[in-house]
Amino acid sequence: MKPRAFLALLLIASCSRPAPQRAAAVSLPSKLPADIVNERSSLLDVTRGATIVSRTGEAMLVVSAIATIDGEIGKFWTPPPHDYPQSIVIALGASSRIDRVGFRSLTGQHYDANHVTFERSMDGANWQPLAAMTSRKIDTAQWTDVAPAEAAYLRVTIPDAAYPDRDARIHSLLAHGTELAAPKNAPIDGCWSINGGAAKFVQRGARVTGVVEQDRQPLFLAGGLNGRIWRFNWIRGNDFGYTALTVSPDGKHLSALNWHEEAIPLFTAFPWFGDRGDCAATPLRDDVPIALLHRAGRVSLFGLQFDANGNLLADASREELESLASIIRGVPVPLRIVAHEFRQDSKRNREIAAREIASVRAALATVDLARVEFVAAGSDSPRHVPESDAARAIYSSVDVEVRR
Repeated sequence: MKPRAFLALLLIASCSRPAPQRAAAVSLPSKLPADIVNERSSLLDVTRGATIVSRTGEAMLVVSAIATIDGEIGKFWTPPPHDYPQSIVIALGASSRIDRVGFRSLTGQHYDANHVTFERSMDGANWQPLAAMTSRKIDTAQWTDVAPAEAAYLRVTIPDAAYPDRDARIHSLLAHGTELAAPKNAPIDGCWSINGGAAKFVQRGARVTGVVEQDRQPLFLAGGLNGRIWRFNWIRGNDFGYTALTVSPDGKHLSALNWHEEAIPLFTAFPWFGDRGDCAATPLRDDVPIALLHRAGRVSLFGLQFDANGNLLADASREELESLASIIRGVPVPLRIVAHEFRQDSKRNREIAAREIASVRAALATVDLARVEFVAAGSDSPRHVPESDAARAIYSSVDVEVRR
């Protein structure tokens, strides 16, 4: 494709972009609590690898159980109206010794839970009581200490609501303790049923491609594992976005947050729940990165693997490096490779991003880089400031962008 034709395609695509999906209207306080550190330190945060294994129900899918572990205080789980008890089973990313549990139920609209009970299990089948809590009329996180106990799963139950004429909303479920092992990182390879649609994932090295059948138009994914969660770019017709996905340590269940275009609260992350099932009939696509570059002008290289200091793990990243080399050779316009990092302080973010960029550039030594600019952005000049750990995980990435 000639450069002018490629740029024309980008211009047409940007003009035809569909309107962003806005968050559902909910009644929330004008100012949310500031003690977000409770969500960020919880073993039940999705970025720690926590997975919703099962739940008894929700009023509707957009207020489902995954809202309790997504790190966003403003989102919540609402059980079916006037139908109690209701429970959630969460698989921890790694077996842990739990010493505190808690929850958050905002009180301003009188949707408080009345009681919340916690149980623990090592196998997801045999359960032992852990704690029973009575809600207090506060918006900050509510905690209770427990006798330290090992758990691989937690089951949380709402037996009743605080107000008979209102149903309960749980905004966050929280657990504190010490991980006793590294995350198992169960494979995602194979066939799944996700929200009732057939799906398939194929992993090569750290790089994964997938397809989820949704109505008449499948959704195609490309991404990789960051050590605890799977991060994906996706395309579906003219639509595109991001997915943060976890697989339970037994490899039998998954849950995910699926954003349209951007991982920000304005664009509601739609919940995915999955179990092993029949394979999608739709063939996978290997051209998702190129297609997304045409559509959005950027793509995240989630299959690149780095150590904690930002040094590239070349063997694990081989498949994604080959994909990156193909993009550079095949796209005839100037490109920019940018390292973003949001999970540390600004100085540390810049240091990590600099190492990522230097090691990626070194790994591309045999590729003509005359049209490529390398940028270690860290957390400077973000496209969007991430507001949850899940968003930080999505936006802490090495991206390829079309230079405009």
